[in-house]
Amino acid sequence: GQVCCAGSRLIVEESVMGTLVSKIKARLSHIRIGDPLDKAIDMGALITPTHRSRVQGFVEQAQAQGATVWQPQIPLPRQGAFYPPTLLTDVSTANVVWREEIFGPVLAATSFRTLQEAVELANNTRYGLAATLYTENINRALELAVKLKAGVVWINTTNQLDAACGFGGVRESGFGREGGLEGMLDYLRERGAWGRPCGGCNAE
Repeated sequence: GQVCCAGSRLIVEESVMGTLVSKIKARLSHIRIGDPLDKAIDMGALITPTHRSRVQGFVEQAQAQGATVWQPQIPLPRQGAFYPPTLLTDVSTANVVWREEIFGPVLAATSFRTLQEAVELANNTRYGLAATLYTENINRALELAVKLKAGVVWINTTNQLDAACGFGGVRESGFGREGGLEGMLDYLRERGAWGRPCGGCNAE
């Protein structure tokens, strides 16, 4: 139901926006919700009923601010803080779901025409934990990756982690790094030690 680095803002090239939205709706309509320890389940619950109410509040605010809300008609378990996967379209950069961290199964989508616009939309946030690029053009992906203000950038994949590589966000996302040399440095303190040979010391 909630993952710290799950994508919550979707920025799509305008020419394929309609096709992608249709495919997302088709996929969300088959999401299996329940116990996340069950391998047959796709999505679990939110951490508390209070947080579920917070997520619902974001969705209601987004709709009041002009967003179109779509949720699949799928069954939710009666017990637990479950919330349906939600797609928001017609989302402006002033909308609350574009500016705030939702931390729930809610995806806010908008479109772009130029790569520069895409970068500006992506960086138009005070958060910066992770970002994902999907493209058939690897050179374009590498060009964009260095322009995104995020702690980690995935290309044509997501949530792939390596313990040898430090993980953490920038801006208001996260506290330092975990994993890799970068994560270990938080537990160390640098110290300089200076000395010179002792002329009167016994060589033995």
